[in-house]
Amino acid sequence: MGKQGVLSVIVVAAAVLLSGCGVATSPARPAPSSPSPTAACPYVPEGPQPSNCALYDPEAAMAENERYREQRPISADAKAELNRRIPAVRKALEALPDPAGTKDVERAFEAAGFHAQDVRTDDTGRGIRFGAAAAGGCLVGFVGIDGKVELSPRGSILDGGCLAMSGH
Repeated sequence: MGKQGVLSVIVVAAAVLLSGCGVATSPARPAPSSPSPTAACPYVPEGPQPSNCALYDPEAAMAENERYREQRPISADAKAELNRRIPAVRKALEALPDPAGTKDVERAFEAAGFHAQDVRTDDTGRGIRFGAAAAGGCLVGFVGIDGKVELSPRGSILDGGCLAMSGH
């Protein structure tokens, strides 16, 4: 083999070594002693628990899922201010035509001194649910298709705002 042939063998060998082909660069990692969870599985007190699951308590998970509807506490001053506003709101809501629509309820709140962006409504098919933010709390309630008005001062919900949306 001439100089050209030897040089070719050296270049090929260097390329193989530099590319890592056929060369062990580090020892293989041992397999973990327990597999990583691949899914969430409900905890069942009776019987063995699967080792490839992240266990959870389904009852606790459902209860936690509903927390967004919980109401924050409201100060005595905020409650007093909301109670002061109830007569004007009630009068405006009771004056609505039967059955009232969401826009009617929103206009009634505006007529009672609320800002449009602070009022949320939801047509349930049996009437209009509403929540209106003011004075650090909410006036929430319902106007039935028969015109009956329910109205009370409350704290905002943990999810934010005054009205938990249907279907959540």
